[in-house]
Amino acid sequence: MPFGWFKVALADELPVGELITRRYFETELVIWRDADGTIACQEAFCPHLGAHLGWGGTVEGKQIRCPFHGWAFDCEGANVEIPYADRPNRKARLRTFPVREHAGIVFAWYHPSGDEPKWELIDVPEYGDDAYGPYDVYDYTVKTCIQEMSENGFDHAHFQYVHSHPRVGHTERVELNGYDRVVLTSQEFPSSRGPVDARIDIVGRGPGFAITRYRGLLDASLIGCSTPIDDETTHLTFLFTVKDADNEKTAKIARAFISSVTSEVQQDIPIWEHKRYQPNPALAPSEKPITEFRRWFSQFYVS
Repeated sequence: MPFGWFKVALADELPVGELITRRYFETELVIWRDADGTIACQEAFCPHLGAHLGWGGTVEGKQIRCPFHGWAFDCEGANVEIPYADRPNRKARLRTFPVREHAGIVFAWYHPSGDEPKWELIDVPEYGDDAYGPYDVYDYTVKTCIQEMSENGFDHAHFQYVHSHPRVGHTERVELNGYDRVVLTSQEFPSSRGPVDARIDIVGRGPGFAITRYRGLLDASLIGCSTPIDDETTHLTFLFTVKDADNEKTAKIARAFISSVTSEVQQDIPIWEHKRYQPNPALAPSEKPITEFRRWFSQFYVS
């Protein structure tokens, strides 16, 4: 599992006073929003006697209360109350992950050694722009690691042979700088009128969050979030937002476009789940970006 910022929820899943449970990073998590609107992402098991806070636990003001003995903890994970004791237990803490609420998404920072965040999330200018519609959300659980899926963005030949694109896309630029990645490509999209000139441009930071912008038949952006459930399983979330989605013609194209992209994911999943990682692949001359991507991605592993 790589380290980085990873989606753990959508912001609208967490109204004030609510909590949800998730399993990410090989860890049972409880995610909740206190009375001030602050979100906490914490290991779900009470440090007292191990009760799962997501099963019967409650949010009360600015604390979460354990259903087993009533111990209460704040957003930083500190024990703030034991109902039958004069003072809290300072040694009793919930493992707490740094959190950002960003572009309608809740991200948590995971690092196996507990290191603090090394970068901030990239901007999503489409979010909050009235020209773009609300997210259309699709979720997938895939039995593979994040790196295998992310490599698709650097493997342009597969668009023709797996997804029946009219031709292999042309890679105009690949930039792998620090924690950032940029891939600019020209493509042809299939349509009822034949091939259409288009673009697929990817901008990302870290292993778990990227924006893919499609230009051609319409202006659409795909906010892609990949979160490790464990070292062999990934939760993949696609959040589509389309420009001028209120326009009837655009909306019709958007429905067909999103259906096409999501069907392509369905084509990818069995390949991801059954392929073998080739540490020293035999590549075509045009596939140098795959090697560059692997070298860049390796920085997100502790060992």
